Amino acid sequence: MTIQVRQLKDVRPKLPWEPNSGEEAQAFIARKHDKDGIPKDALNFVLFEAQQILGRCVDPTKPAAQSTGLVVGYVQSGKTLSFTTLSALAHDNGFGLIILIAGTKDNLREQTRERVRNDLGIVGTTTLRPWVTLNNPVPGTGEASVLANTVKGWSNPEMAKRHKKVCLVTVLKQHQRLGSLHDCLAALDLSHVPTLLIDDEADQASPNTFAARNLATGTNRSSTTYREILRLKSVLPHHTYVQYTATPQATLLMALQDALSPEFAESVSPGTGYVGGQRFFAGGQNHLVHSIPPAEVAATLANSPAPPPTLVRALTIYLLGACALEAESRMAIRTMMVHPAQQTQPHKDYVAWLDEVLRAWRSMSGDPQLAASLDTLFLPAYVDLQATVPDIAAFGVLMAQLKQVLDLVQLRDVNSTASGRAPVDWTACPYWILVGGAKLDRGFTVEGLTVTYMPRGLGDGSADSIQQRARFCGYKQSYLGYCRVYLEIDVRQAFEEYVEHEQEVHRSLAETRGKRLQEWVRAFVLHASMNPTRRNVIGIPMKELSTESWIYPRAAHRNQASNEPVLVAFLKALEAGYPGTAAQLVDPVRFIDKRATSARNVLHEAVPVDFAIEQFLRQAHFSDDGDAFTKAGSILALTKLSMDAESGGNTALIDVFVMGEGQAQQRSRDNGDFINQVFQGHFPKTNYRAKMSYGGDRDFHSDVRPTLHVRRLTIKADGSLPAVADAPWFAIHIPAPLRKRHLFQDE
Repeated sequence: MTIQVRQLKDVRPKLPWEPNSGEEAQAFIARKHDKDGIPKDALNFVLFEAQQILGRCVDPTKPAAQSTGLVVGYVQSGKTLSFTTLSALAHDNGFGLIILIAGTKDNLREQTRERVRNDLGIVGTTTLRPWVTLNNPVPGTGEASVLANTVKGWSNPEMAKRHKKVCLVTVLKQHQRLGSLHDCLAALDLSHVPTLLIDDEADQASPNTFAARNLATGTNRSSTTYREILRLKSVLPHHTYVQYTATPQATLLMALQDALSPEFAESVSPGTGYVGGQRFFAGGQNHLVHSIPPAEVAATLANSPAPPPTLVRALTIYLLGACALEAESRMAIRTMMVHPAQQTQPHKDYVAWLDEVLRAWRSMSGDPQLAASLDTLFLPAYVDLQATVPDIAAFGVLMAQLKQVLDLVQLRDVNSTASGRAPVDWTACPYWILVGGAKLDRGFTVEGLTVTYMPRGLGDGSADSIQQRARFCGYKQSYLGYCRVYLEIDVRQAFEEYVEHEQEVHRSLAETRGKRLQEWVRAFVLHASMNPTRRNVIGIPMKELSTESWIYPRAAHRNQASNEPVLVAFLKALEAGYPGTAAQLVDPVRFIDKRATSARNVLHEAVPVDFAIEQFLRQAHFSDDGDAFTKAGSILALTKLSMDAESGGNTALIDVFVMGEGQAQQRSRDNGDFINQVFQGHFPKTNYRAKMSYGGDRDFHSDVRPTLHVRRLTIKADGSLPAVADAPWFAIHIPAPLRKRHLFQDE
């Protein structure tokens, strides 16, 4: 696959400045190609995207300025590669200081630090490199002195350029570590030192956890990590704060005036071979994903001495995948990840279960008389793998490798306990089973991950937290057939819903490229069970459009004059393109209307949603703020349904009812000049539908498609308020299977 890289001058909207790809960036690309075998065209595309990101940052050749940006990728899609490329480019373009805020836990910080240093060619060489690397510097130490001397040398016009090194500082995202770095820098003159401040996983810990409370109470409290990031920014006169994340919801929902609220957004495109949530969860049933029954989710060592059956099944699939490597005499890492909970006690239970099973199987694999029992145990896993690996080796060939794999596989916990703190030495053996919680969560790279077993619930239902557990995403196309994901049923459904939300966020951000992000109206479409992020970090007032019942305006009669021509034109186009029929003739059981003299409700079935939006909703005007919100929300909800249908090669359709044949129906006002009782109820007042002469307005809707009611109302005079004749009105119903949460920025 050849990736076509454009030129920076062709980027639209135009970049504020065009970063040069110099010696360090080119050496980095060559090094990654030689070391990791990544195709050069793919690396050049990563470089091109990094140039676009840097080109939105402050220009190092211009007077001191500050800016804040957001870079959005996908989970395990190459964000570290991107900001390492960005660092190399920053070196080539005159940035003297690069600060990398790398993870909230030491294992993540160290993982990122070592990868960046290796990729930049800073370690493992005797050649002088134009970098100085520091780790969590503290005032009064040798690292603080090196930092001060390097920075002074950078801004010294008399020092030869070859001796001016770029200082790369890695710091833990923790308030004391960030405070120490601030103190190291506070006494230095940084006015002539352009700085890049990179925040990895920027939506975690960095946002102010008092944001929602401040919004509600008018206070101005700051959480500790957030406060220290602001203090660090305050001593950097010429810098850009670049926030990297795969889940930008918390960052996007900061108050627009927040110092960390991004001004621009760019994206990291996944490279060839990337497998994301779409592949695992889009399109319903997928052989790669299995459900863990509720009874097995609740299992503990105390109530179930035997391991959950799905855990054993997942283990057999993982081990057969490792056997396939052995059968081909290939050397590669393959890992199974078990992620039961944040707490460490469940980790002990799963380690105990797995250790007991592995010990038993090792013993059986060495006994020819017991080998047949293992064959019986592993055969269902082999049949499962045949569905996704058509050319899998014969069952006997794989089982012949099982004893060796069992002898090699390492089982260990990865958590905050004494045994779980040590870093995973991936070079020690090819086969790993890791059991853990938070440390296997956000930001942690699990090498060669094939099987994920996650009996963990939704928690607070935050979409970003759920997605960050998706360590099973990544560059796995070459061995995807051996991958399996086992999830609690509710979590599986949440992931299926999340992939739609993720695509919507990426699409919306793509439309804002090069524009001020503060001007982008935040809007999120989510499954009913989800929140976009933790509630405490949301600093923007959000309003929700409820689709649980009918959606309709309250005061549309105030715009009667401007909306009447819109309704007339819509009804004319509707009848011409999609002729209607009296609803009770279409389905007399569902649409009860036996009235003798009243005008009928006319049903226009299967009208394209886009037609209803463009011909009526978008053209109608509502001066009342609540009604304007209802209109905007209705358009967004229907547009989302239309986009979902188009992605499947279909056209979204809506049923339109012209209520009372479009003749005016009389209504009264309440004290707020809003309409009383828009919907006419059923009559006579009985619960027996067979005795009804009219089933009521709310009965006139589809259970499989959205429904649009249009009508005219005559509003009675009320005191000083005059009567209003023929006021156009609408109402929308969305059937339960299509309902989502629609959240909008309310400011």
